[in-house]
Amino acid sequence: MEPADGRVILFILIAFAVFALGRRFQTMVIMRQVWKQSARQVSARKTVANNAAKSMIGITLLAIIVIWLVLNLNRVM
Repeated sequence: MEPADGRVILFILIAFAVFALGRRFQTMVIMRQVWKQSARQVSARKTVANNAAKSMIGITLLAIIVIWLVLNLNRVM
């Protein structure tokens, strides 16, 4: 039989390569999860911004109506 040193070194190199590939795969999975979460946050922020803009428009219209009523009531009295 041959000495096992070559096989042991080869086994260690293969184990190291598999470990490195596993770490890269783990990093890829984590980055994909972070990307998905960021995409969800962007769409949620868009919804919040749209709702805020709609409420600002509504409050502005309400304020205009109230001012118009006050001015008209002053003229009547």
